[in-house]
Amino acid sequence: MDASIGQRLRALRTERRPKLTQAELAERAGVSTDLIAKLEQGRKKTARISSLTLLARALDVTLPELLSGPRVLDAPLVAGEGIQAVRRALSPIPGSVEDAAAEEINVSVADAWSAYWSGEYDVLAALIPPLLASTTGDEKADAYRAAASLLVHLGHVDLAYLALERAQECVTGDLLGASILATLSWHFLCTGRPEDGATLAVRAADDIEPRRLPKASPEHLSVWGNALVRGATAAARAGDADYAHEIMRSAGAAAALLGEDRNDFETAFGPAQVAMQSVDIAVVTEDFSGALKAARTMPPDPQLPLAARARHLADLAHAHTQLGHDSQAEQILLAVERMAPRWIHYQDLPKRIVADLVERERPVRTPGLRGLAHRLGVA
Repeated sequence: MDASIGQRLRALRTERRPKLTQAELAERAGVSTDLIAKLEQGRKKTARISSLTLLARALDVTLPELLSGPRVLDAPLVAGEGIQAVRRALSPIPGSVEDAAAEEINVSVADAWSAYWSGEYDVLAALIPPLLASTTGDEKADAYRAAASLLVHLGHVDLAYLALERAQECVTGDLLGASILATLSWHFLCTGRPEDGATLAVRAADDIEPRRLPKASPEHLSVWGNALVRGATAAARAGDADYAHEIMRSAGAAAALLGEDRNDFETAFGPAQVAMQSVDIAVVTEDFSGALKAARTMPPDPQLPLAARARHLADLAHAHTQLGHDSQAEQILLAVERMAPRWIHYQDLPKRIVADLVERERPVRTPGLRGLAHRLGVA
């Protein structure tokens, strides 16, 4: 298994010159010394995202670097495919031309997003380089956005920022442009800049505010609402719960006006997305009972992409774990593994929950938990 958060925290604190004591790091980050001690000693497996963000800033690393560092893809489908091929596609040799002939590629940007939402990151990494070489305009911009989304999940956040810069350079459509900014907002959130993420997402929403139009299309409402949701989740991680709830009220009104779940520009929005992100905000702000209450607002047949459904269930498992409902959390995580086995393999949150459950159940563990811990590499 990868090093725990506590092990990485200790290494980052001590393998610098001069070393930082736990008390010095606590003062820099504005968290308690007790939190750092418990994390490093393994008595606490995780902490609030806001606290982890403060620790990452104080150590001058990104949040993904503190949580897990870059992840390795499953074996590439063909030799030469993988993250290095994506890197070359994003930063080719100046003056080189590596365009792929149209007949040489039988996939589309939609295929790339399908792989992303299925958690098939190895497949997506193989699709990105030929897509970037063969597409133009908004299609190319969307391919760059798919590449950035993959790279954030794998912990290559600087490379993801480069991809989003490339996307902004070639996008022409206002709605796709707003979707790219919403993705950049998420990138900021994941790299320990939630305040900037909230500001950017709200600005993107303001730029396409549908009340400025005589009649906004469902597509327009969907992209606008998703930008609001991005802003709300970022505000929650920045520690501003009131602002997060204020933004979510606007997003909820947009979802009610829309009346259905949509997926425009691979940007899910609608009543199900609002319910999902309301749960996320409650979890982030440690209102775990509120998270379970918000989950009851989820429509009976939510039209969410696979990875989004899996993430929602992981949030619920986290809430149940924090409330001491270990059996419910275990059953939810096993269901997530059955529905999204590729996705869960790359995700930190389910692994941290499983590690917490394993620690609690020593020396007795259920067969289901033992098997899940083994498959996820959680000691």
